[in-house]
Amino acid sequence: MTSTDEDRSPLGDLLGFAQIQHSGAGVVLEAEIRPELLNRRGVVHGGVLSALLDSALGMAVVAAIDPVEWCATLQLSVQFVSGGRRGPLRASGRMTRRGPHCAFAEGEVLDARGKLIARAQGTWYVWPERPE
Repeated sequence: MTSTDEDRSPLGDLLGFAQIQHSGAGVVLEAEIRPELLNRRGVVHGGVLSALLDSALGMAVVAAIDPVEWCATLQLSVQFVSGGRRGPLRASGRMTRRGPHCAFAEGEVLDARGKLIARAQGTWYVWPERPE
């Protein structure tokens, strides 16, 4: 599936997120870590990792729900495992369960060598149609 303007996120564009895969099975995003995305210790800022994971998991939920439904992040829990430095990071996300009003997703960020940088679990509220 290719990206459309509706799939694009202005924040993702600002941070340089690129969509690699997007299907009912999950989403993979890639971010090239630039110097301005690092914290003062020289590793990727936790806010960038959180945004990357929120985007990947949220897109996975969107891909799995009905096209007329609408969702928003209720909760996101991120565990930072290792410091990411420069180069590409890949975030994968997948919906793990769907209830009547909520969807649950999980995912992780890996560096170019496959080293785990962060993982996340989250909950999305799902409306039957886009709220006013």
